[in-house]
Amino acid sequence: MGVRPDARVAVLGGCGFVGRALVRELHGRGYRLRLVTRRPDRHRDLLVLPRLELWEGDVHDEGFLREVASGTQAFVNLVGILKEDAPGDFVRVHEELPARMARAGRGLRLLQVSAAGADVRSESAYLRSKARGEACLRALAPTAIVVRPSVIYGPGDHFVSRFRKLLPWAPWGLPVPLAESLIAPVHVDDVAYGIAMALARTAAAGENYGFCGPQALPLGDVVAAIATLCGCARPRGLSARMSLLLARLLEHVPGTPFSVDQWHTLKAGSVCTAGAPDLSDLGVAPRPLQEALEALVRGWA
Repeated sequence: MGVRPDARVAVLGGCGFVGRALVRELHGRGYRLRLVTRRPDRHRDLLVLPRLELWEGDVHDEGFLREVASGTQAFVNLVGILKEDAPGDFVRVHEELPARMARAGRGLRLLQVSAAGADVRSESAYLRSKARGEACLRALAPTAIVVRPSVIYGPGDHFVSRFRKLLPWAPWGLPVPLAESLIAPVHVDDVAYGIAMALARTAAAGENYGFCGPQALPLGDVVAAIATLCGCARPRGLSARMSLLLARLLEHVPGTPFSVDQWHTLKAGSVCTAGAPDLSDLGVAPRPLQEALEALVRGWA
């Protein structure tokens, strides 16, 4: 059965970018929420929501996860990383954590946020680990729901806002790696709405949903649209070879702004599988990118 609006839902990663949008959506629908964080003092602003609990703890501690799951009807995992700070981070976060959630939340409605393009055969370690995490979850919980979003954007994101900050520093055009790679950017509020609908829908059990925007576009075109709205120079696309050379250079820079594995991820693209269940099957009409970008730019002014 779907999760009723007065149910308690546990959310891992609920204090992050996507998590906060999901919290707004679920709380607005009447759900009671239990969020897990290592630093609750950094997120006390969320406590103004009357049906929300902040629990301090380690999401990788399975005993703690069983405590979190107690008294809940659903478990949502939003935790993910784009790069490894240490070897094995992808395995621990993307593969082992979904399995821990499945064991701790046995009998609950489970939902895992993965990634568009997740594939065990991918050259990208990130995408391989996402696919293996889905398999780990399915082996223990065949009725779990898997969501595969493309690039997620919106207020406070790390996509549009990153390019907005970089573009003014390139008066002759920002170099964009693998500018021809296809992405289908999806607004964070559409992702949150889709997750809420999947939790509530009985028929969503065991499904994989692609969460993509209405258009698949080359990355360079998306950055160009941001540049136009910001009044910046049109970006310049880099070839695959030059992009790889840049990745090999930048992955040794503190903070790793761009790595070889991210090059492989970007090269694979981030689009939804044609014919597979998607946001429209959950009653969600994802907003057009241009319209949403214009709203974001007005918000920056």
